[in-house]
Amino acid sequence: MIGRLLRLQLDAEVALSRLVLDAVHGAPLDWRPHPASFSLGRLAMHVATIPSWTAAIVRTASYDMGAGGPGPDVPASSTAIVEAHDAAIARAREVLDGLDEPALVADWTLLRDGIVIETMPRVEALSRFVVRHLVHHRGQLCVYLRECGIAVPPIYGDSADRRLLPPDLAS
Repeated sequence: MIGRLLRLQLDAEVALSRLVLDAVHGAPLDWRPHPASFSLGRLAMHVATIPSWTAAIVRTASYDMGAGGPGPDVPASSTAIVEAHDAAIARAREVLDGLDEPALVADWTLLRDGIVIETMPRVEALSRFVVRHLVHHRGQLCVYLRECGIAVPPIYGDSADRRLLPPDLAS
């Protein structure tokens, strides 16, 4: 039951994220609001690939942030971003569909340079570091799009640019 609820939550959020990633088409991928900020393209790629973290959280007992890599690739195009998102979602769904309840409630630990930051049930790690992390950065990406004069799609309700409509009327 827990796995099914997590899968429903992830499916809903990745569908909304896809709307935002589709809006990136034609955006200036190298634009950034501040020199210390990700570029629009890199942030979009981050949003696109966050679902791929599902496999790492499920298949390992911990993650050390100090050992992390350089972050998401800088995409060559908005098409590459959407393709990365589709691949990440497919991997996440495959992993979640094979997960049982004991694995979801097992402990998972976040570390930094070998020091324990927090231990939590794996389902909380998935909810926090995949689903809620995705929502957070998707919101940032919407602000980037707005700053570039690109229409922001409706997410949980109308945006300033578009009304939220049922899928059959949205086209």
